[in-house]
Amino acid sequence: MVLVGFGCMVLSAFFFGSLGPAERVAFEYGVTPAGVSLVRAVVGALVVGIYALIKDPSSLIPGMRHAWSFALTGLFGVVFVYYLSNIAFVTIPVGLTVILFYTNPIWTAIGAAMIGKESFTRARAAALAAGFAGVWVAVGGIGGIRFGEVDVNGILLAVVSGFGFSFYILNSRYGTGRTEPFKTFVQMFLWGALMMLVITLFKGEIPDLGVLPLPALLSLAHLAVFPTLASYALISFALKHIPGTVAAITSMSEIIFAGLMAWAFLGEVPSSGQLRGGLLIVTAVLLLLFEGKITLSGMERAEKGDPSG
Repeated sequence: MVLVGFGCMVLSAFFFGSLGPAERVAFEYGVTPAGVSLVRAVVGALVVGIYALIKDPSSLIPGMRHAWSFALTGLFGVVFVYYLSNIAFVTIPVGLTVILFYTNPIWTAIGAAMIGKESFTRARAAALAAGFAGVWVAVGGIGGIRFGEVDVNGILLAVVSGFGFSFYILNSRYGTGRTEPFKTFVQMFLWGALMMLVITLFKGEIPDLGVLPLPALLSLAHLAVFPTLASYALISFALKHIPGTVAAITSMSEIIFAGLMAWAFLGEVPSSGQLRGGLLIVTAVLLLLFEGKITLSGMERAEKGDPSG
């Protein structure tokens, strides 16, 4: 099941890789980053809410004990990941946004270590080093772009968006997502949709779907289904079988998928730096695949507190 967990994370990364091209289509027809985020959150909330009514109606009620945790999951998992990354997509290049978003494994590794849930093995240290070396190489190689030549706010928002994804990973693996996975999934979308509705109402940017042309509607539909519902469902399943830090580093494969899709659909030809960075990120994922600690027996020993695992 460990390999199945890896496969789910890679497939979710593939779906996430389609975000840039699809969002660019919606932006071209006047839908704002807040509007795109609202559609994704509301469609997600409607679908999981209807399913929850059938499977477990109690999951629709947050309860007093964990309401704050569910609200934070909606804030970080939806508002930070959707909205802030969407703003970055329109202020800095798609490839750069995705690469900076994937500073998230370091936040995940630090968070997991701080709460005492995961040890920092040599294999993980090597994987992080390879992964962030890949990020560094790719940032320096995107068409000669340097940080001083791009929007600083876009850079910061991409990184903060990655922090939000880390919170989602950690909560799904070790927080309410571990004890109440389905309820956490449902509540994330409900709280996230509510927060995005408040934001779009305040900004006056609720999209008028009735006047949008077919390409814009198709792009929004794609964004709501594949890099939203499907990806988050795959991640939730994967986190039952692999540690949070491992999942976060594996998700860095999105950089490769995003680069290929930007090349195919937006005409953004990957630079040599992006290609070299992508190879380093693949190396990071391979290091984790062969890490003894994430074999099934190793995971079971780690759960029991056996340091020999």
